[in-house]
Amino acid sequence: MSDCPAIRVRHLWHNFGGPPVLRDVSFDINQGEIFGFIGPNGAGKTTTIRILATLLEPAAGRVEIDGMDVTMAPEEVRRIIGYMADHAGIYERISVREYLEFFADAYRIPALSVVEAVLELTDITSLQDQLVATLSKGQKQRLQVARILLHDPKVLILDEPASDLDPRARIEIRDLLGELQSLGKTIILSSHILSELADVCTSVGIIERGQIVVAGPIDSIAAQLAHRQSTDPHAHAAGGGPAPNYNARVIQVRLLGDAAQAAAQLQGGPGITGVRTTAHGLDITYVGDETAVANIVGHLVHRGFGVTGVQQAHSDLERIFLQATGNNGGPS
Repeated sequence: MSDCPAIRVRHLWHNFGGPPVLRDVSFDINQGEIFGFIGPNGAGKTTTIRILATLLEPAAGRVEIDGMDVTMAPEEVRRIIGYMADHAGIYERISVREYLEFFADAYRIPALSVVEAVLELTDITSLQDQLVATLSKGQKQRLQVARILLHDPKVLILDEPASDLDPRARIEIRDLLGELQSLGKTIILSSHILSELADVCTSVGIIERGQIVVAGPIDSIAAQLAHRQSTDPHAHAAGGGPAPNYNARVIQVRLLGDAAQAAAQLQGGPGITGVRTTAHGLDITYVGDETAVANIVGHLVHRGFGVTGVQQAHSDLERIFLQATGNNGGPS
């Protein structure tokens, strides 16, 4: 089973009595990946996730998790998945430990050592005697993750796990997801926070109007879209006119010295399509790879400008989303 995708979706259709909300959706998620599911409201993300979680039966198509059909063998599938819904209800008048012990009993897990293990893994051991009602939103999210880990599932299905969290709580959830991946878990999560997905995901699927626009490893998708744009002479923006160059990247350069003079030195250089001065240095738009960045920095240093920092201003995932959807609106 090691060569079998953790999740395989083929020709999935669904509707709620009206027009289809899913239209021929197909994608694979390999074992051990963190897969980000992106799309606007109403695109079909939650419907797809609920089918994966065996809560909805598809109108047509086939979904397999670890080789098992979610429609034909839902009980077996439920034993190997952990599902966390967006804004899931939670029992608030019991303690954290009582909450987890209740669900351990529901899963028929006799050993209390399992509760200890998930408390430690999700870093909420110090909260075990607190009432759930007193927890912050981020702590409640970690408690929900602890709950779905009790039966040691192979696949985690998370609907908006970072929804409404403050920046610190988002970082904690992101770090927890990375740790769970290191333990061999396969994770699918939906989110509208592209920067958070870019930091943690190994592959993505973009869905719009019920159809998959693109899916696969982030680097592979970026290369495919860049090739598509470079070979399409008729590419144009959604509102008409020339298409934005989504192959271009932006770096933020912090430097010592006169930013305007540094900008003048770079204007029109090889691969550089734009230079803008900022309070701390320059925003430089360029086309190329890391070699291009090294050349830009070397050029500045050679001309006497002290470069104190360089970072990418836009993530690959943001560029992929804009190019794949034709820049017709942001994700949600």
